[in-house]
Amino acid sequence: MTPVILVCSQDAELYLLLAHILRSEGFEARLAASDDDVVDACTSVELSAVVLDCAGWPSDVAPLCALLKGSGLSVGALIGEDMRTQHLQLIKAGLDEGITRPLSPAKLLAFLHDISPRPAVSTLPNCASAAEIVFGPHAVVVSGKIVALAPIEVRILKFLIERQGQISTRKQLIEAVWPVPHAVESRTVDVHIGRLRKAFAGLRNLRIRTVYGAGYALDTTINLRMF
Repeated sequence: MTPVILVCSQDAELYLLLAHILRSEGFEARLAASDDDVVDACTSVELSAVVLDCAGWPSDVAPLCALLKGSGLSVGALIGEDMRTQHLQLIKAGLDEGITRPLSPAKLLAFLHDISPRPAVSTLPNCASAAEIVFGPHAVVVSGKIVALAPIEVRILKFLIERQGQISTRKQLIEAVWPVPHAVESRTVDVHIGRLRKAFAGLRNLRIRTVYGAGYALDTTINLRMF
């Protein structure tokens, strides 16, 4: 069977070049141009590895990398010289190989030829069974879905999960989450809580309760994994 490599990129020219190089080495290339494309490909195609083109990707690639690693895939990333912080986040997410640009085809092929067989996994991890939420700086992954959030909302969610079942007052949230607490009003907390509820609407195993006159409490059966 021809090994299938998923190329995640919004650069059509780069994809065509990589597809040609991969074909000449006995691989088959598949294109993914969005997070949804990645999830669809990983649940419908037997992949051998993934190559992430970080330049211009429309979302935070670290949660995406964590999701792919959780499905048993080898992940390589094409990284520009100005992406040091992003590279560190990818390493924390389990990145197998960082390939700096300008791209060296030899280094890319060395990574692909060295990949281990993928474990028997039929789908991406799903929080309905894996009960897991993966945090990145600008997004979280829940039930195989990448949810983009403002950084302040990521920190609010993390704080509530770490205190799951406990009541967190608005004052506690402000002091724990905001860099300059004295400049934040209680109403600001309510706005961000509303956005979090909207982002996770319909998720049965994560609920933010309003405790009237006290604050908020998060009820969940999800396990926390940070990177």
